[in-house]
Amino acid sequence: MKRIELESRNDLFRGCVAPGVRMNEALLELYREPEKRLLRARCATGVRVAMFTDAIEVEFSFRFGAAARQVFTADLQVDGVLFATVTGEGPHRIPLPGGEKELVLHFPHLVTAEEFSFAVDDAASFRPAPGPERKLLICGDSIMQGMTCTTPARAVGTILAARLGMEFHNTSVGGATMTAAAVRGACAIGGDAIVVAFGINDVFLNTPVETFRKECAGCCRLLGEFPGKAFIVTPIPCLKKENGPVEELREIIRQSAGAFPRITVIEGPAIFPAEEEFYVDGTHPNDAGMAVYAARLARIMDPHLRV
Repeated sequence: MKRIELESRNDLFRGCVAPGVRMNEALLELYREPEKRLLRARCATGVRVAMFTDAIEVEFSFRFGAAARQVFTADLQVDGVLFATVTGEGPHRIPLPGGEKELVLHFPHLVTAEEFSFAVDDAASFRPAPGPERKLLICGDSIMQGMTCTTPARAVGTILAARLGMEFHNTSVGGATMTAAAVRGACAIGGDAIVVAFGINDVFLNTPVETFRKECAGCCRLLGEFPGKAFIVTPIPCLKKENGPVEELREIIRQSAGAFPRITVIEGPAIFPAEEEFYVDGTHPNDAGMAVYAARLARIMDPHLRV
């Protein structure tokens, strides 16, 4: 097998600021405390290796560090279709169909990848697959990070970008609250559209309403200046705490975004079903819930992206 030195091939990666690293320094600094939040920020959420190749066999492996969740699955897509799902560090050797095809390897999304390797058969050629021209920035909390789905290809952000036909970079972090710094860090990466979804953690952590209002206003100012399309989602239904100030926070988002006509507000409760079968725990969506959420988000976002 012929090993590809991924550490020096940033052109083969998607969703990264450096090989295997999705967060810029500003975002790592923002999420440095508490320790579990920094761990989630360092997870390889949305990190992918993509290439065109005529390989008839590939082999890849990881050396995992700390895990935010005990989910160690990687997904391999061939020409946009899920081809194989594997679990563990590997090595994983997978036969492929003949001819040139596009391979996309989704890294395990809830664990840090301290080392990784990728090899093709000795006779194979390969070249970078840059993906769609337009890029979607995803900025949110555990729901957008996909903390409760079973594989990276089933995360809401991955599905959403595919439905929109866009490349994506996911800066979401489980436990994150509404902060202008999170949106600023995401915008610095650059893209053609951005979707922001915070709020539920502000309910659970009892963020003072005035603090939320201030941070939300700061987020919306940044989104109002963003050169691409900007979307902000009000908190989805929360079966555990709908008696908290969820609706008050939704109204703050509506009011803050209303000052900036370029921002599209998407109502979480209108696009996410409230039935328990779509949740893991009354707050986080399961695989089915992620799929529903992504499909309905895409349905609303797509017409705006076509203008």
